[in-house]
Order: sequence, then C-alpha cells, then structure tokens
Amino acid sequence: MRHGRKNLKGGSDSQTLIWIGVGLIAAALVILGFLFFSSKGKNDSSSQSESSSQKTAESSSHSTSETVTTKTDASSDAPKQTESTSGKAESKLESSAQMQVHFIDVGQGDCTLITSGGEAMLIDSGEMDDSNKVIGYVKALGVSKFKFIVVTHPHTDHMGEMPDILKAFKTEKFIMPKVPDSMTPTIMRYEKMLKQVKAQGLTVTWSGDETYKLGSAEVKTFTPKKAQEDLNNYSTLVKVSCGGRSVLITGDCEKAEEEDIMSQGFDLRADVLKVGHHGSYKGSGYEFLETVVPQYAVISCGKDNDYGHPHDAAMKRLKKKVRNIYITRDNGTVVFDCSGSGITVKTQR
Repeated sequence: MRHGRKNLKGGSDSQTLIWIGVGLIAAALVILGFLFFSSKGKNDSSSQSESSSQKTAESSSHSTSETVTTKTDASSDAPKQTESTSGKAESKLESSAQMQVHFIDVGQGDCTLITSGGEAMLIDSGEMDDSNKVIGYVKALGVSKFKFIVVTHPHTDHMGEMPDILKAFKTEKFIMPKVPDSMTPTIMRYEKMLKQVKAQGLTVTWSGDETYKLGSAEVKTFTPKKAQEDLNNYSTLVKVSCGGRSVLITGDCEKAEEEDIMSQGFDLRADVLKVGHHGSYKGSGYEFLETVVPQYAVISCGKDNDYGHPHDAAMKRLKKKVRNIYITRDNGTVVFDCSGSGITVKTQR
C-alpha cells in the first residue's frame, strides 16, 4: 500500500508539471502573438505615414508647376503697391518673383515691362498716348528708372510714346535696330525720340547679337543677318531668362525674319512667347513655334483694330502648338510671375 501511494503521489506530481508546462507554453504563445500584432501595427502605421508624406510631397511638387491665373480689378491697370522692408514701393508679385513680365495693354501696339532684382527694362512703348498710360503704370510699380529701353523697330505702334517715356524716366542704355536708310522713319515722333535719347546724354546702341544682365535675369538680343524687304523684319528679338524660365519678345517679326533667326542657330526656346506682329498671318510659322516650344503666348492688339489682328490663320497655328493663349484685347494687361518654382499668370480681366 505504501508503494502504491508513492506511485500515486509521483503521478500527481507529473500531471502538475505537465499542466504547468502547458500553461507556460500558452503564455509564451500569447506574448509572441501580442508582440507580432503590435509590431505589425507599427509597421502599418509607419507605412501609412510614409505613403501620406509621399502623396503630400507629390501634391506639393505638382502644385508648384501648375499655372495659376488670377484676375485683377478691371478698374486698375497695375497691381496695387505694397511697402517693402527697404521702404521702396514694389508690386505684390515682385516680392516673391525672380522675374516679372508685364505685357501692358496699349491697344493696337506693343509694350512690355520686365523687372528682376530691383532693375527694370522696357521693350517698346505703344502709340503716342495723351493719358500717359504706360508712364502711370510703370510709376505705380515703384519703377523710377530703366536699365535698358529697347525699341524693337521704329514703327509708331512700338515707339510712339517713347519720347514722353524718356522724359519721365532716367535710362542707362537705349537699344534699337540699325535699318537701311530707305526705311529710316522721317516722322516727328521718331525725331523727338532721338532728341530725348541725346538729352539724357545717351547714344543709340544699335542692336546686335548681345548678352546683358538685368538683376538676376539674362537678356539676349537677336537680329537678322540678311537684308529684309519689310521694316517689320528688322525687329530686334529679345529673350529674357531667369530661374530656369524665359520669355521671347518678337516685335513685328514675320516668317522671313523667323527663318533668318532660326538659321543662325540661336537657342530660341522660351516658356512665354510674345507673338510677332500682333498675331498677323505673316508670322508665327509652324517651324518657328516648334523651335520656341512655348507654353504660353501673348498677342498684343486693340479691339476692332483696322488690321483684323489676330488673324485666323495665325490663331489656328498657335492653338495647335501652344496650350495657353492670352490676347490683350480680351484679357487686358497680362503679367507673368516667373520663378524656379513655376509661372503664375495674372490678367487684368
């Protein structure tokens, strides 16, 4: 009996040990399970966080490259002024822009103001204007002098207001093309312009294939090499680049000059194209548009103008090659805010 009891006691102890072992194994499994699911939850959370960050970055990157078009009050020609920390008046967009390009609505004519790094240049002036619209617009932006003035060619819709502008603003350099004597204007406005250039102590710098600096922007001028039959095709082309963005102003350049300029191998690629000759059918050829590859085009012309600008043939070509087209007749003054992060467009209406 004693021996039997001893065996019985030993059996009880074995069973106890077995149950303890089972319990420990179960507890270990529970702990391992908890650790596994806890780790998985953290990984999922981290993955979701990374995915969210990636989406945010992608969204941010996409938004900086998009074009934003805003409209100003139609009653105001120029952006309102703000006071800078230096105490100088400047446009709202200039504070954040590397370059600003203003295609000023001067009716049936051309006038472009470009600012960068506190410096300004004016390309063309539009016709003579008793209201001094260009002068008022430029002064409203806090501009008091020009580093450069460029007259693309001496037609009055491009230089008619220039004598008054030269009176109103100090200018460092005056640039225009040298044209054949037979095409040199004999009109009063042209003579007054040259007198005002002299009155500022300047001499005319005849345009050529040159490079200049405007603030943080680079300015290049291109000129035809072949003799041309039309004064329009002696237009000086101006390309201004800054922060990886660029604009090409073409005066009244037509296909004959386009072909001449392209044959010289210049880098004409630009984000913004000021369309030649107010959108005439004589300009904006397919090959030229394919060489420039602009994302934006601006046509400067007046409402109900006598020339029917812009012509349907030119518009047809432009619509095939350019995504965004602005016409001062419809949009008023158009302003491009260009920086490394993108291009923003502001229209008067």
